[in-house]
Amino acid sequence: MKNTFLRVFLVVLLSNIVVVSIGLGMVQFIQKRNQVSADLLGDVGVQLVAGYEKFGVASLKEEAKKAEKRLSGTIYLYQENGRPLLNPLPRNFREQNAPSVSGRPAADFLHSQFIQVIGGNNIQYLLIFKPNPEINSLAPEVVVGFSLLGLLVSSGVLAYWLLGPLLKLQRAARSFGQGDMSARVENKLARRSDAVGKLAREFNEMAVRIETLLSSKERLMRDVSHELRTPLARIEVALTIAEDKYAIESQKGYLCRIRTELHELDELIGQVLTLSRLEAASLIKEEMDLQEWLGDIVDDVSFESQLKGISVTKLGRVPKTILGDPLQLRHAIENVLRNACFYAGSGGVIEVETQEKSGVAYIYVRDNGPGVSDDKLEKIFHAFYRSSEAREANSGGFGVGLTISQRIIRAHKGQIAARNRDGGGLEVCFQLPVA
Repeated sequence: MKNTFLRVFLVVLLSNIVVVSIGLGMVQFIQKRNQVSADLLGDVGVQLVAGYEKFGVASLKEEAKKAEKRLSGTIYLYQENGRPLLNPLPRNFREQNAPSVSGRPAADFLHSQFIQVIGGNNIQYLLIFKPNPEINSLAPEVVVGFSLLGLLVSSGVLAYWLLGPLLKLQRAARSFGQGDMSARVENKLARRSDAVGKLAREFNEMAVRIETLLSSKERLMRDVSHELRTPLARIEVALTIAEDKYAIESQKGYLCRIRTELHELDELIGQVLTLSRLEAASLIKEEMDLQEWLGDIVDDVSFESQLKGISVTKLGRVPKTILGDPLQLRHAIENVLRNACFYAGSGGVIEVETQEKSGVAYIYVRDNGPGVSDDKLEKIFHAFYRSSEAREANSGGFGVGLTISQRIIRAHKGQIAARNRDGGGLEVCFQLPVA
């Protein structure tokens, strides 16, 4: 932390030094460029006065033109009685008559130089030199403007240096939080020796540990589920033999109950295995006709639900195609659609609508069931989570279907979310990239 503070302090200090140095350098450069040394002007004044006193006004004007060309400015020469020997000064030159800003004298007066010249017989002359407008000094407002610009640039550099790494850390954390277990902070940032670099290294170490723990958990679930199927198969064989050879009439009901529980346990194990495979499954993606593919799913679910009087309607005609694994995506849509049919109950109304926004396909599944409390909307996608007795008590499910749907959609670089509808019921939204 001390190292980071020192760096920030040095950057701010350096930026201020640079801004001040640039400002002083500009002022000195302009002053040196626009001002003629007093000695040089004095020599010019002596020559002009000597020529005037010896050869008259014609010689003075000729020599003045040469001096003006050499010095890049205008020369005014006055006798001690105030009579101009060359062109008189413009009327708006003097301070009291000049246009000013905030009470300051005009630029011509400020930038001009005044030299007193002594001629023959101690006659005094006043030489005024006014630089040409094209090399006039910059106004103070311009200097201040350049200084502010320098401050803005230096502040921008400081903000980028300080916030750039934090933004990279934020992006990595967001990706990791959204399920991308491979998200890491780049090595260039992690190699820094300050507090930001230390934070980046600790984030990467944390990500590695979490990924290892999750992988171990999934591998354990997969291995245990796989091993459980072998004794389950032997139990069912033994159960079949017991029913066929040794069961009496009073025992058949119990044996049938045992078989039902075995089937439910086998189904649960199958869903756990499906979850485990989705973590590392290689999707077989292809271009799909979304409308035709989705229409087949709606027709199948509608056929299954017709005895309950449930209406399943498909709306929308865009987008036409998406890129994805048809089989895996079918599982994702069917899980949500069958849940919607179950919770809508007899006479329920289900809507499946498709839309396209900014290159993303949106698939909405809406039911008119009891919905889910707002504080549990995110949790319904967690494995083995049951939202409430109203939605789960008699479903016969294990709270895995929505989790499977979520992992399939994420594997397609998409998103899935649920919300309660204003008129009652639940709406689940799928977002998938358009092909």
